[in-house]
Amino acid sequence: MTHHPVNLSAGIRVDGPWHVQNVNAYHSRLKDWMRRFKGVATRYLDSYLGWFRAIERSRDGDLKPTQWLAMAVSG
Repeated sequence: MTHHPVNLSAGIRVDGPWHVQNVNAYHSRLKDWMRRFKGVATRYLDSYLGWFRAIERSRDGDLKPTQWLAMAVSG
């Protein structure tokens, strides 16, 4: 994972495609989705993030189970 810092105090909110509001929106969707589980053990966090990533990538919902699994385990 590559880190792309933005300097909010200097008024810099965009660094190419990395925009503060995109990060905030993704974080909000992730928190809302995780809330239903009433907490997640750290050792399983990668699995939950993979599951969420698969859901985010397949908004149309026409995927087969094998496609879901492949997306969930891919990076």
